[in-house]
Amino acid sequence: MAEISTSRILQYWVDRQPDAIALAHDDDVMTFAELERHTNRLARAYQSLGVKQDDFVTIGLPNGVEFFAACFAAWKLGATPQPISAKLPDFERNQIIEVGQPALVVGVDEAEGVTCVPEGFDPSPDLSDAPLPEATATSYKAMTSGGSTGRPKLIVAKRQAVADPDAPALQFAQGGSVLIPGPLYHNGPFSWAMAALFRGNQVTVTTRFDAEQTLALIERHSVDAVYMVPTMMQRIWNLPEETRKAYDLSSLRVLWHLAAPCPAWLKVAF
Repeated sequence: MAEISTSRILQYWVDRQPDAIALAHDDDVMTFAELERHTNRLARAYQSLGVKQDDFVTIGLPNGVEFFAACFAAWKLGATPQPISAKLPDFERNQIIEVGQPALVVGVDEAEGVTCVPEGFDPSPDLSDAPLPEATATSYKAMTSGGSTGRPKLIVAKRQAVADPDAPALQFAQGGSVLIPGPLYHNGPFSWAMAALFRGNQVTVTTRFDAEQTLALIERHSVDAVYMVPTMMQRIWNLPEETRKAYDLSSLRVLWHLAAPCPAWLKVAF
């Protein structure tokens, strides 16, 4: 099919697999139908706080369902998610806010000169969870970079916030299961996680990387694709052999490694 707005991508999957799990983080699980309804309400809450077409929404949330919900709420208003680390010192975060001039900062109690909502923000139950008018952001994402000057920069994607749920992407299945154990404010984990969701996959994320937990999650969620960096692979390989072999990894079909060169011996070992 043709590309559709990311403001409509959840509804596309609700029409096909409403009760399939979209997101899993620890014990927090949300189906496509639940995520669609929740982000419709959240988008209306953001709208009431002043978010408009092509605004930036700075998202300073840790890995979890709430991070994804904030991104989709922004997209549903035609706005652009702008992720940052939830652990940034105020000084660094304020520099990014100064550069981006977002309409809203999510995950922060307060910051000078900008509207904020804290982590755990829940939209009023009185807000409608019905679909909003379609809106497509001119830019799909705006990631941060320290650049060469020591001052933060925003890398604003030239691609619109659109996706084709039927188009092959990163060797992801449709309706499969993908594990992202990296921080979502980094470009790689963010892009891989969203591409997986756009293909109707269950996306499982972790709070932080743990080698044995990664193997356990692959088994538990029948993960068929995983995103890693070579350091993660090294830490898994450093586990005792009996620990590595204690988990059923037969579902795993694709392993992406990015961000640094992977030693040849480690790739062979995997």
